[in-house]
Formats: sequence, structure tokens, C-alpha cells
Amino acid sequence: MRIAIVEDNEANRLTLEHHIETFFNQHHIKCTIDCYHDGLGIVDNYQSNYDIIYFDVEMEIMDGMTAAKKIRQVDEAVMIVFVTNYVQFAIEGYAVNAVDFLLKPLTYFNFSEHFKKVLKKQANQEQKHLTIKASSGFQKINLSDLIFVESDGHYLKLHTSEQTHTILESMKNMEQKLLKDDFFRCNNCYLVNLKHVSGIEKNIAKVGRYDLQISRPRKKEFLEALTNYIGDDLS
Repeated sequence: MRIAIVEDNEANRLTLEHHIETFFNQHHIKCTIDCYHDGLGIVDNYQSNYDIIYFDVEMEIMDGMTAAKKIRQVDEAVMIVFVTNYVQFAIEGYAVNAVDFLLKPLTYFNFSEHFKKVLKKQANQEQKHLTIKASSGFQKINLSDLIFVESDGHYLKLHTSEQTHTILESMKNMEQKLLKDDFFRCNNCYLVNLKHVSGIEKNIAKVGRYDLQISRPRKKEFLEALTNYIGDDLS
């Protein structure tokens, strides 16, 4: 597990780092920890390679909330935790889908209870990710948030719940990557996340907020794949 700590106060940073190392040693979990003194340090050249980022909220060069918002624009999967003196920042944290808020001074007991919840959340979700190379750099997308993939010439449009990513890739290669994760083509142009299919009306698949055409040659196999997915989901 890769963890980043973004904290400009050395004493607070060392305390959090010690709590992480103690917890991980006790639970036999391997991890690497990178430390940054301000938000700009982690935002600059961010590579979407962390599992969890701990942000201090108040920092001089770039505060934690601003840095978290910038990172969330390119990484929908990383878990974000704020460590702060002020509980009112929790409300603003919903904008970046923060998984938790820790109040300073941080005790080991509070940290250990927090990280038990993190591990439970991780085990329950078992989220898989797709890392893509876009114009802004490498980005990580939760497969559960990917609604469908649309073919557009030599490019693909990846429609998520938050935004649309455009990448240079073939539909054939993307289909091979996602087939085992319950994605299936309803026609030559659309590769659909079966999780987001809410209904079928004649030759139209209701996928999230989209109405996608089901082609005649692919309709039988698409409906079979959807039926199998629903059956597995209910079992």
C-alpha cells in the first residue's frame, strides 16, 4: 500500500507517520510512505500512484483542500483523508469524496480505529481501477464509476459519473481489458458497464442517464450477459 502524508508541521507529520508504521507492523501490512510539506509538492507531477493521501487542511503554499480538489480531477480512486484542528472542514470535504476526517492532536487509538474502517471499506468495495493516459497525464478511474465506453473514430470516450475522458485507444483492446469486469458491447460503438444498466426498452438500453442503442446482431448476447450478471448479483 502506498501512502502520502501532506503536512507542513514536522511534529504532526512524524506523529502520523509513526502511527501508520505501528499499525501496519502490528497487522503485517507492507507500505511505503512519501511525505510532502505542502499541497503543491504532491500536485506537481502527480502520477495517480497512491492508495491513500492524508492532507493537513491549513498549509501556506497550497492548502490541503485545494490540493485535494486538484488531485480528484485526475484521480477518482485514491482515498483522501483530512487531518485537521477544525471539524467544520468536514462539510467541504464531501466535494472531494473524502473517506474520513481525523482531529488533531491525533492519538494512536483514534488512528487505529480509523484505519480499521479504511480496511473494511476497502474489503467491501474491492474496487478495481483503470489507469489511462490522457492529455493531462496519467489518470486512475474506478471501474464502478465507468458507465460506458464510446467509440469515436480512433479515440474512445470514457463516460464516468463525474466527467468524460478521451483517450487514443481501440475498442477491441478496451473490450479485452474490461470483459472480465462485467462490461459488454450492446453495439459496435458502446461498451457498457452492466452494473449501470437499469432497464431495456425494445432496442434501447437504459445505462445511467443515457439511452444507448442495442444493435440487432448483438442483442441476444447482450441480453444473455445482462441476465447472467443480474443472476450473479442476486446470488
